[in-house]
Amino acid sequence: MKNLFQAKLACGCLVGDGGMGTLLQSAGLPVGVCGELWNVEQAEKVVVLQRQYVDAGSDLLLTNTFGANPRKLSSYSLADRTEELNAAGARVARRATEDTQTLVVGDIGPSGAILEPFGDMEFNVLKEQFARQVKGLLDGGVDAFIIETMMDFGEVRCAFEAIRSLSDLPVIVSMFFDTDKQNPGQFRTMYGDTPAAICEKAESLGADVVGSNCGLSIDAYVDLATRFKEVTSKPIILQPNAGLGRPAENGTVIYDDPPERMATRVEDLFNNGATIVGGCCGTGPEYIRRVRRIADRRLGREN
Repeated sequence: MKNLFQAKLACGCLVGDGGMGTLLQSAGLPVGVCGELWNVEQAEKVVVLQRQYVDAGSDLLLTNTFGANPRKLSSYSLADRTEELNAAGARVARRATEDTQTLVVGDIGPSGAILEPFGDMEFNVLKEQFARQVKGLLDGGVDAFIIETMMDFGEVRCAFEAIRSLSDLPVIVSMFFDTDKQNPGQFRTMYGDTPAAICEKAESLGADVVGSNCGLSIDAYVDLATRFKEVTSKPIILQPNAGLGRPAENGTVIYDDPPERMATRVEDLFNNGATIVGGCCGTGPEYIRRVRRIADRRLGREN
């Protein structure tokens, strides 16, 4: 599958998936309930939800394991089921991609811990926790990994080393950026890293793809794409939110950027250097369907 992943990247224009949390909530997942538990307790429902992204045209489907690291799962008293829930998430995604060329990407999100010296989490302890997640994803049969929505590159390094201790599958590194308030048009992570700094660090680790997800609207991502293109020759992944989001009374978040409006900027993302375009919070299958149409047009695959 490593060769298939690289072959897909070589086409230069791929479609990711959209927000998994968005789909889970639309299917009835209550606020405050562990979404990864549905990989076991509501597996059929998760297959149907993820198949929507596959049918919409996703080349890559992320597993429903964003928060399935031991530290996050411990808040639901589920840490002892880390391997089980990750393996189940990978198997559910494999079922959703059955009889297609869509690749299953093991999703590793932030632990919520703060590494030393800023916090009290030891690097090797966190690495061991991520390794449990990686083992489960490998047992379930992923084709690649994504380390996503990260703010601290130290945590990326933990997850990356955990992956490499068990696998040589391709790895995508995707960071959470905000606009640099003192330098309009520039972007930084919470720890102050620019896209250039992130690319240098990710490439030194051996990441196969670099980029960003979450945090910002697609308009900001058009500019962010350029920042990445200026500093890396690696394939770039960009997965914006459907707007900035605002809290709703029921504890959820409302995103106001509709698929048709977002689609007007997708061409700009590709033109500014993106190799993979998907979506994050608030995006769904209809947005991915529109991205697919634009990608097919660029690839000369219009019907």
